[in-house]
Amino acid sequence: MPDDKDFLHVDWDEEFSDELTELQLEALDKIAQAIADRQMATPVMMFLETVRPLNWVTSQLMLFLEPFTAWIFGFKQIIDLRRALEKRESISVLIDKIDEYEQLRQKKLREYRKKHPGSIRRLWRKAFGKHKLSTEQQEIEN
Repeated sequence: MPDDKDFLHVDWDEEFSDELTELQLEALDKIAQAIADRQMATPVMMFLETVRPLNWVTSQLMLFLEPFTAWIFGFKQIIDLRRALEKRESISVLIDKIDEYEQLRQKKLREYRKKHPGSIRRLWRKAFGKHKLSTEQQEIEN
């Protein structure tokens, strides 16, 4: 059991409010950033769109599994995430944040490719060896 003095205290106004709190938004933000960093934005966004009506059921499943997951992920983070998923707009907010972080990641990747042209081609050749280039590709290379 966590050492927090207010461990068993529940703020019922926060528990049943319709708006996302700052801590809940931070929890959603952290998840969105982790998903975008792992380049899983598109499949996760598609999954979230399909299970959008089940967000409350998911939060109740998290409540059931809370004693086990609290020791792994941190008790306050799990509670904030569960409370966020109880709200209707949380899935929309999460999808928007994932999309925002994914666009930021792609922008950084495009900037890197502009600064380092041909780096992907060099990595491909290093991994798989040189292959026979067409005359147009040879002209581009030289």
